Amino acid sequence: MMITRFSALFVLACGLSGMLSPAARAADCQYDVKPVPVFTGTVSRITGDGVLFSDGRDVVMPESLLPFVRLANEVKLHGLLSLDGKKIWVLALYDKDRLICPSALDVRKGAYPGSAAYDVIEHQGSESP
Repeated sequence: MMITRFSALFVLACGLSGMLSPAARAADCQYDVKPVPVFTGTVSRITGDGVLFSDGRDVVMPESLLPFVRLANEVKLHGLLSLDGKKIWVLALYDKDRLICPSALDVRKGAYPGSAAYDVIEHQGSESP
């Protein structure tokens, strides 16, 4: 518990002092996202798994991309649209003209809650219908 408190205080102090910039948490893309559709929308709310656009679309994104979005600002991103058209899974977003992908830490974590890959994870012992 002491280690957790120290770690949280350290991260908070570094963030406040500017030692951990948003650029340190995100990365340049190591894969080509240009074939993936581009979406643009205005952020109306920050949610537990990303943001909500003003048109009602739920945008799911890894933690390392959240520092690049602001309420009431327009966001341009590459992502996958759900079949019902109500959810977008972000693969990369634009910060001004620079394309930014999730950090290596987010990628190593694997599927994150709300992501397309997380939704289709099959647990050991489960059978297909």
